[in-house]
Amino acid sequence: MGMFLSISGVIGKTESEVARSLANYAASAGGGLEKATLPMENDNCCVIAGANGNTTIFNPYAYLEWDKSSEFISRELSTPVFSFHIHDGDLWMYTLFVNGETVDQFNPIPDYWDDAIDEDEIPIWRGDAAAISRHIPYVTSAEVENYLVRWDLEAEQSPKAYPDDKYTQEDWQLLDFMNKLRLPYPLDDDGAPLSQTYKLWTKELPLKSNVPQSAGVPPETTGNKPGKPWWKLW
Repeated sequence: MGMFLSISGVIGKTESEVARSLANYAASAGGGLEKATLPMENDNCCVIAGANGNTTIFNPYAYLEWDKSSEFISRELSTPVFSFHIHDGDLWMYTLFVNGETVDQFNPIPDYWDDAIDEDEIPIWRGDAAAISRHIPYVTSAEVENYLVRWDLEAEQSPKAYPDDKYTQEDWQLLDFMNKLRLPYPLDDDGAPLSQTYKLWTKELPLKSNVPQSAGVPPETTGNKPGKPWWKLW
């Protein structure tokens, strides 16, 4: 099984503001959030890190509520929030919420779940660099538009979006995209947290759950091709 990660990128808010809002979401979902020193292997371990005036939430590996909590935080804090997801090591994708409303979505393989998506829905996931620039003024369309393309799965070599990127069209290209958005990635090269860890739980993610996952460490080389697993359930 490949890598599954979910990350919320909160624009223009501090770590403390985001932590309070996530705690409010957790309480509304029958759980809570509290500071705790936890290893990344703990299924309730959440990392929250601020930098460049923005804040990133690295959600627990077993967490399935990344869109719900991102939408909640966006509405409560009246700010843009990206809900990022790496699915099975095959692709990265996002939904962008502004004031709790969906304003943009991107998936580089929109027919990945070809038995679970209508043809009319595919264009919704093409991504809109102008929408990103409109809601995040310090980001220009030209800085991100090359990421928002449909991947050619038959290509012999996977291209980079920009010459100075580290990754090609693969799951970890998300880190290059986050860098353009000035969102920190809160783990080091060994997968250890670079900021405060928290214990996060909800009704759907109870304490002491046991869903094993590997650490969110990007490999030096990749080359996986996508399969056809079921969406959000593993």
